[in-house]
Amino acid sequence: MPGAGIVQPIEPRTLTPWAAWRNVLMATIVGWVVIAIPNFGLLTHYLAKSMKNELLRASLYLDLGFVASSLVVIGLVFLWQRAHGETLANLGWRAPTSMAAIVWSLIFGGLWASTFYVAPGHLSFMAFPFERFVMAPLGIVLAFAEELLFRGFVMEQLRRALVPTWIQVLASAISISSYHGLVGAHYYPTYAIASIFLFGILAILHVYGKRSMTPNTLAHAIPHVFGDPSAIMGILIGASRHLGR
Repeated sequence: MPGAGIVQPIEPRTLTPWAAWRNVLMATIVGWVVIAIPNFGLLTHYLAKSMKNELLRASLYLDLGFVASSLVVIGLVFLWQRAHGETLANLGWRAPTSMAAIVWSLIFGGLWASTFYVAPGHLSFMAFPFERFVMAPLGIVLAFAEELLFRGFVMEQLRRALVPTWIQVLASAISISSYHGLVGAHYYPTYAIASIFLFGILAILHVYGKRSMTPNTLAHAIPHVFGDPSAIMGILIGASRHLGR
């Protein structure tokens, strides 16, 4: 048969596995040191303790903390890329994607956002305090920073080392989920494990969308744009309940 026996070329390795996994560990440490400990940990504990009767306003302050950390993360990734003669485009920024990936991102993001309005103590979807209008655009920054680091950077490092795609997805999900179990002064492994599922889907969307950052960033931003301040309040409510014991 014509074409029988033709082997498709394999993309050459441009990074050793050791270097790739070292960079994954580095990204995870950055997530913990820059995002998790200052915000999920210290700031959450402080606000839950000092503003337990003003959680709506406290959620705005916590969001501002997240955004400050997100800008640091974006800056670090940008400097890393520049030092290696690359740009954010090499991580999938503004890369073309498929309409199917966009549609699935909208569906997943919408379902994710809806979960923030079913728990008691959270805002109603039809409530529009001024914090909601401020936090909506800020959530885009937060989503972009985490996706840039854990989907764009982490998965690209592993791809260049020819690590199988399913391991890239799992590693990306575990890396970012590792610090989502931190709530105030306590760590909840169940929260981290549950987060692996959510962030694993974002990693799959990244791959399905031709390694473009657009689908996964869109899916991650929707819960913040339409779910905050309720989503951020959930972190503070969890920390407040523990303080009340």
